[in-house]
Amino acid sequence: MNGRVWMVLAGLLGAVGVGMGAYASHGLGFIADAALREAMRATLQQAVQQQLFHALALLGVGVLAQRAEAATSRWLALSGLLFAVGVLLFSGLIYLRILGGVDSLRALVPWGGTSLILGWLALAVAGCKMPRSH
Repeated sequence: MNGRVWMVLAGLLGAVGVGMGAYASHGLGFIADAALREAMRATLQQAVQQQLFHALALLGVGVLAQRAEAATSRWLALSGLLFAVGVLLFSGLIYLRILGGVDSLRALVPWGGTSLILGWLALAVAGCKMPRSH
């Protein structure tokens, strides 16, 4: 997979992350209980933070993939895929639970975190596969 895909996805995740961060800070008025609203705000902020961190990671994957050799490229593609799936499962399902009231998928959120961790490990392997510069 070429780096362009990861850079486009990074841009989209970054834009949505900034929007969700603003909503987490200024929205949630529909939650009447103040203590619950603040707890939900903190949870949303954690989801936003993870999304924005991994948007930057995807940007790095995209830039590296543009220059990578085949062996490295496969690991970068895996890393990008794991980051994307991780953000979808971790952040996306938290957004869905808090904003959409869908709690039935909550058990999948830790799989998102696991996917993010595996994405970093795949990126580390890609780094090991990169040729040494002279």
